[in-house]
Amino acid sequence: MKLTQWSDYSLRVLMYCAACVGREAPVTIHEIAAAHGVSRSHLMKIVMTLATNGWLETTRGRGGGVRLARPARELTVGEVLRRTEPDFKLVECFDAAANSCLLDGRCRLKTALQGALARFLDELDGVTLEDLVRPVARARVAPGRAGRVPIRLSPALPAAPAVPAEPARRAPAGRRATR
Repeated sequence: MKLTQWSDYSLRVLMYCAACVGREAPVTIHEIAAAHGVSRSHLMKIVMTLATNGWLETTRGRGGGVRLARPARELTVGEVLRRTEPDFKLVECFDAAANSCLLDGRCRLKTALQGALARFLDELDGVTLEDLVRPVARARVAPGRAGRVPIRLSPALPAAPAVPAEPARRAPAGRRATR
């Protein structure tokens, strides 16, 4: 099973807004689009859907943007996925109208997958937006194994410096570098 891009970006928008709670200025769609490398026009559609679901408040114009409409601790990942995923038909037999499986009624796969899907969503009903953006302890990184520095969006946490790119290797003096 793979979540749609719509659900993925919906969660990203909500998480970004949750991480910025307490910030004076609202989050802008342009800001989120730049942070995630996503099309602004695509995010505008997603934000409108999130607002329609009552998860975001939107303000137009200069100084406008988006904010969470509910506290992050009240919004679960399960709720978001149930409303943003178009369907949870893992296999053909989940859709009675399109089912042409010859084993329907004699196969236990459908029941097993339905149970797994229910447990999957139950698990995500226990995960709030607040849980997703809560700061985690930084693991020690072995020398020479520096990873990406996490982006910190909360006003209480200063932005982490970007990891500098590895310096370009220079050719020894008197020699030209070959391409």
